[in-house]
Amino acid sequence: MDKASILKYLPLETERLIIRTPMPDDAEQIQNAKEALEETLRRWMDWSDDFGMSREGLDDWLTNATASEVSIPLIGLDKLSGKFILATGIDATDEDFSTVSTGWWLAKGYEGKGLAYEGLNAVFNLLAEIVETQKVFTKFYAGNTRSQNLMERLGMNYVGTEPKAHTSNLTGEKLDVITYERNFR
Repeated sequence: MDKASILKYLPLETERLIIRTPMPDDAEQIQNAKEALEETLRRWMDWSDDFGMSREGLDDWLTNATASEVSIPLIGLDKLSGKFILATGIDATDEDFSTVSTGWWLAKGYEGKGLAYEGLNAVFNLLAEIVETQKVFTKFYAGNTRSQNLMERLGMNYVGTEPKAHTSNLTGEKLDVITYERNFR
């Protein structure tokens, strides 16, 4: 299935979230959330260098991901208030989205409430049932047990570890990169 066809199935709705592609009006909320969570993002996200944390970096991500035929940026908004809660997306290795990678982060104050699971589960269901994705994979860095726990709750399995393959944007420390995947077919 191609990107244009997938976009017809958005937004996704869960019990507490609306999951959709970001619009220009969302940029301020997303940037404010990044700044409020700067230390955590710089510790765990590979994109969180100075440019990635800047508004220019956000605008660049929104423009490039939106223009790409193999990338679909997604955000989760609180169903009642419209507040930004979750950033995620799917990046395909091919134009039919048979293999995709994903990642995510939650705005400050929303951790530990099951919102990442709720949102990613909806995205995984779309991938498995509608898009007919074969496999989804993601990577995280050693020590990020919250991400590891979420991956396991989502039915993902350990694939391998690349020793000291990531440099934390917060500490400069070299961290192991751990890959998990889930096969749908």
